[in-house]
Amino acid sequence: MSINRSLYIGLSGMNANTQALNVVGDNIANMNTVGYKSGKSVFQEMLGQSMMGTAGTSMLGSGVSIATISKNFNQGSLLGTGGEWDMAIGGDGFFALSGTVDGQEGTYYSRAGQFYKGPEGHLLNPMGLKLMGYPANSAGDIGSNLTELMVDDSPIPPTPTSTAALQVNLDSTVEVNAEPFDPTKPGETSDYQSSMSVYDATGASYQVDVYYKKTGNGQWEYHVLTDGSNVEGGTEGENAVLTPASNTLTFDDAGILTTTPASFTLDFTPAGAAAAQQINVDLAGSSQWAEESVLKDLDVDGSQSGTFQYVNIDKNGTIVGTFSNGEERTLGQVALARFKSNAGLTPMDGGIYDESSKSGNVIIGKPNSGGRGALMAGNLEQSNVDLATELANMIIAQRGYQANSRSITTADQVIQDALQLKR
Repeated sequence: MSINRSLYIGLSGMNANTQALNVVGDNIANMNTVGYKSGKSVFQEMLGQSMMGTAGTSMLGSGVSIATISKNFNQGSLLGTGGEWDMAIGGDGFFALSGTVDGQEGTYYSRAGQFYKGPEGHLLNPMGLKLMGYPANSAGDIGSNLTELMVDDSPIPPTPTSTAALQVNLDSTVEVNAEPFDPTKPGETSDYQSSMSVYDATGASYQVDVYYKKTGNGQWEYHVLTDGSNVEGGTEGENAVLTPASNTLTFDDAGILTTTPASFTLDFTPAGAAAAQQINVDLAGSSQWAEESVLKDLDVDGSQSGTFQYVNIDKNGTIVGTFSNGEERTLGQVALARFKSNAGLTPMDGGIYDESSKSGNVIIGKPNSGGRGALMAGNLEQSNVDLATELANMIIAQRGYQANSRSITTADQVIQDALQLKR
């Protein structure tokens, strides 16, 4: 075997340890990169010349090389940022991103959950790739077609009131007042009052008051009033009567409401409106017990218009927007991808990965299902680089480089000694 071979073996060791130092340096450089997965140099022996001996055939080594740079896909620590569109994956999985990378359009994958809402409503990562997911329709129902996720935060239009459900308890110990109800002085000629707000088609709000007056044992009547300025033809400061023709409530000896049906239709024509607005008012569940008269429950539909305020994303990736009128609307659902072998993915710039034959086919679905991790909103996954480990690896690679340089120096000295034999 030529002594020159020893030079090249030492050189291969220096090159391999140089690459290992590069990997360590890359890990340290990315210790604060969101979603970064640390790399590890995998050394492999190189065999060259075979030798025949009494013990059989053996192979002489030709040095070392770096076989591959393997990625460590262990979970990184989660950092709470409070960012509206920041997301982290707790467990296995990748965000699916659509767009163009290095001139190739396709779907790519990343653990980095730094997103912002673009001008068209797409959720974009810092490279401008679009987050993929499942859209929701206007009713808030999430579909099953995977697409580029768009967040529709347009204002919610006003909704006129059409139903109201109120439950009251009317005090059974109240004495009957023979004075009839007078809409000009309702508080003095009734025994209890409850109020509710109703909305017209433009979102304008109106207060409607319901007055209750005991007329006999287990017998009550109710009267519905509103300020005259609220209705067409009314006079401001005077009560307008909205009471239906039948306005009696009957209770049995146990205080249970027996009136059937326990509802009425309110014809309400807001001032300036073209037509009457019918509101179905349900009093079912009301009672007459020996307790203070009180409004037990109130549920009135309808709302003012609402502008987008903020968003909540749950662990299943469902995006729910909250609007200024208190309404909530489901805007979509984030999708996650998983692979049979994460180590087989092809790393690319920007902390993204591409599918390969070694990774297996991608399986995309909803978070927190099918082996995919849960989504942690308002968090980012930090790099999983362990600085202490990297510093130790740096020392080992440095020592390996120094030792291999010594083998080259020694081989050179042997060559010099051989050259001296001629003298």
